[in-house]
Formats: sequence, structure tokens, C-alpha cells
Amino acid sequence: MSETLGSRDDRALWETRYLERCGDQPGSPSSWVLERCLSLPATTVYLDIAGGSGRHAAPLAAQGRTVVVLDFIERAIRAAVERHASIRGVVADVTALPLCAESVDAVVVVNFLERSAFHAFARLLRPSGTLVYETFTREHLDVVARGLASGPRNPEFLLEPDELPRLVSPLSVLEHEEGLVIDDAGERHVARVRAIKRS
Repeated sequence: MSETLGSRDDRALWETRYLERCGDQPGSPSSWVLERCLSLPATTVYLDIAGGSGRHAAPLAAQGRTVVVLDFIERAIRAAVERHASIRGVVADVTALPLCAESVDAVVVVNFLERSAFHAFARLLRPSGTLVYETFTREHLDVVARGLASGPRNPEFLLEPDELPRLVSPLSVLEHEEGLVIDDAGERHVARVRAIKRS
């Protein structure tokens, strides 16, 4: 999901889109995201924001990691939790995260952009915690126009060049890249960042 909408009608719209796009069978994960997540200690507790039915949570859980998946589509959360015993689910909107400060070791966000939530991501991380973030840039509209992706199409939910490192402040950026990616998750223009919360 790449947009946050809050009303009951909006939720119904996104549930319909969820079923049309992927149903309960998630697509392939981002290899970059998985590599960065698996480089963290085995005891890491991950929070997968807008994690859907577990596209990234399931392969992490299969490696013995504990993952909390948060999404506002209840059916997606049910599907994610059923995929592995190490996956926990929370049904909530990202703009009202019902979690305590400094409660997770890593926050993972993929294909989702809500600019107002970045301060909350930093708040949720324990000291030395890691943010792993990947989402679409404006250049992705070219991929959509060529019929190689279905969206997002709304420029409001696409990153501007070099915007992502500014959004993650006050976290310290360890790694940042932008450009065209082609992997098992498909062809897309994205920005990526790995950042930590300094003690």
C-alpha cells in the first residue's frame, strides 16, 4: 500500500484493492530489504509497517526472527500471522501507531509513504535501532506508464530526489541509494535508506 486513508469508506476501498492486487498471496520481497534486515542480530524484533500479508515478514520469520506486522487491513494481518508462528499482527493505521516508545529494534517500511509518520518511526526504535526503508520515487511513473507496474500513480505518494535522507532525520543515515531496481519483486524506481538511532 502506498497511501494512507482513514475513513471506513477508505478502508473498504483499500481492502478491495488489496484483494485485486495480491489477495492473501504476497509477491516477492525486496532482496535489498531482506539483506539489510538479516544483517541485524538474530534477537532483533522487527516492526513491519504497512506490511500487508507478510511479504517481508514471512522470509524473516523463516530465518528465526520475530516480526510484528502492522497494517490497517485486517484480512492482510490475518494472512500474515497464519504464515509463521514468529509473526505477530497489529491492525492499526500508521498515523495512530498503538505502540510504546523504544519498543522495537528495527522498523521496516516498504512501498509505503506517509511523511508525517517518520518522527513516530524514530520514536519507536530503541537506542541503536535500525530503520530499513524502501519506496517509490517520482521516476517510477515511467515504469507505470510502460505498463510494468500498476502504481502508485499519485505523485503525492512518490519521493522527490534526495528527499528520503531528509525525512529520516534525526536518525543517522548509514546507507542511501536511489535508482532503477530489477529483482524478483519487479522493476521499480526507488529510494532506499538504512539509518540508526544514535544512543
